[in-house]
Amino acid sequence: MIPRSFYRSLVLTSFLFISFLVAFSPSFINASRAIEVTPDTKVEMHDVVRVNYTLWVENLIVDEQQGTIYVEDPDIIDREGVPNKIIEEFPDVYAPPNLGFVEGLLGMKTGQEKNWNIDFSSGKAFNNVTDPHYGKDLFYQIRVKKILLDASKPAGTLFDIPFFIPLVFLISLVIFLLVVLRIQRYSRTHNFFRLKKKCINCRNIADVMCGNPGCNTPYCKKCFLERNGCEVCHSNTMIPIK
Repeated sequence: MIPRSFYRSLVLTSFLFISFLVAFSPSFINASRAIEVTPDTKVEMHDVVRVNYTLWVENLIVDEQQGTIYVEDPDIIDREGVPNKIIEEFPDVYAPPNLGFVEGLLGMKTGQEKNWNIDFSSGKAFNNVTDPHYGKDLFYQIRVKKILLDASKPAGTLFDIPFFIPLVFLISLVIFLLVVLRIQRYSRTHNFFRLKKKCINCRNIADVMCGNPGCNTPYCKKCFLERNGCEVCHSNTMIPIK
């Protein structure tokens, strides 16, 4: 019967290998990369940003918002919508109001405040004739509270890790060698996979056999000596099993 220590060795090596794969899985990498957003990180296209802003039109406050913005050209969002993967991760995300708003955000950092004008003549204000602010110049006051997703850091995969494939190969090789060495050690005293011959009397692992070339019946040394030779051909010579 295989001892429990053998199974424990297999379980331990398997656990270590699986732990390595989980620790460096894409989800873990992505979570780690979220931490990489620093105070020096600047807003770029396709980022997700939490902002507070106030819109002035003709010296009147017409809009005050705080929320999560997906930084993208509003015309593209009108055609294609906000990507599903962004909505799944940030359910409260919404599109920016106009292109001038997006261009003003670009290059800002977490905690930074900024004021800027958007002339209607630039074509970057509200260009939809149904919008109540169509045809008017805009003035924005905005503060970036936090950059939630930095698009300059693409989603990670296991293959993005330097030397990942050689490392996995090395770990697999070590596990394989540990298992082989364990099997060899165990097979010295046990009939592992039933590859060793058994004594015909006591059924323990045979370490000798009948010296008659035409017989070669396996015995343990103790049984062979107790019976004064081979019970099959009555030969009294024995040779060790290598």
